[in-house]
Amino acid sequence: MKKIYLLESALRDNCFFIQDCPEEEKGIMQRAVTQRWKPFGDNYQPIKLELRRNELGKKNYQFDFSGFLGPFLVFSESALTALADILEPRGQLLPVITESKRKQFFGYYPTNPLSGCFDKEKSVYEEWPNGLKIEKTFLIAQNITDDYLFSIEESISRVFVTDKFKQRVEDANLLGFDFSIEIPTS
Repeated sequence: MKKIYLLESALRDNCFFIQDCPEEEKGIMQRAVTQRWKPFGDNYQPIKLELRRNELGKKNYQFDFSGFLGPFLVFSESALTALADILEPRGQLLPVITESKRKQFFGYYPTNPLSGCFDKEKSVYEEWPNGLKIEKTFLIAQNITDDYLFSIEESISRVFVTDKFKQRVEDANLLGFDFSIEIPTS
């Protein structure tokens, strides 16, 4: 049986991005949640990202993934190259603006929600207007049809990956990924 993980950033040793967004505008997190896993249209404009320090107080671009704005994710060019065959068919690549002079980053929004994978009886969640806000996820393994990266229709923001995705990240020596939350399955 494959292992499933919640896709998150490793914040202790790795920096991350937040959005530099004017107060009168909706942030990318809110906009992504309201998209309900459908691609952004022609009205998407590149967002400006601001680098934040890691938990050790250091500030640098030595990471390949930032999931802090989830479900809108940010990948480095290196991560995109190593994972292109996984990412591109499962989501939308979007331009972002950073202050990095040496490293390029890209926004990514998953557009491949799976249905019938969420176990409502075993999970803990609240119902919200756009979907479920899930506190504890339990998935139905036999209904997970993707071998790498997916979201579920019921969730408004969570992105999941399999042990195959984790292995690809580790094989490419990519930084910034946290696979510490394993999702229980039945």
